[in-house]
Amino acid sequence: MHSNASPLSLTVLCPARRPATTLTRTPKSTVVTLAGDLDAADVPWLRRIVSGELGLRPATLLIDLTEVPFCSARVLKFLADQADDARGRGVGFAAVAPHRAVLRPLALLGLNRVLPVVHHLDEAALPARTRRRASRPLPARPETGTVP
Repeated sequence: MHSNASPLSLTVLCPARRPATTLTRTPKSTVVTLAGDLDAADVPWLRRIVSGELGLRPATLLIDLTEVPFCSARVLKFLADQADDARGRGVGFAAVAPHRAVLRPLALLGLNRVLPVVHHLDEAALPARTRRRASRPLPARPETGTVP
């Protein structure tokens, strides 16, 4: 458990083709920060990281996709599955995604109903009622019918 753990920030260096990863653990949450493109080939590697952290049962596990310019449907599906697994373990789980590169595919695939999304790490500390509002899909633009 993380309750007695001291804050730790660890940068994991991955092979050149993998996105950069930073893992930050505190007594209240674990944040896995990813930077770079994420495609289907990254799912096994992500599974090891995310499943390992879920096994430690932090109060909250956040996957920060702020620096991810491309995220494949397979990766998004994997994260949605992990959110479901986290709920079963009593672990809070959310993706941090402030930009269209992640939000648009989530909405198109309908995964925004399964994978909680916050737009900033600060939102993850808000009460659950507020978080649910923040994780809803962005409304369509009336003039175009598209998500901003």
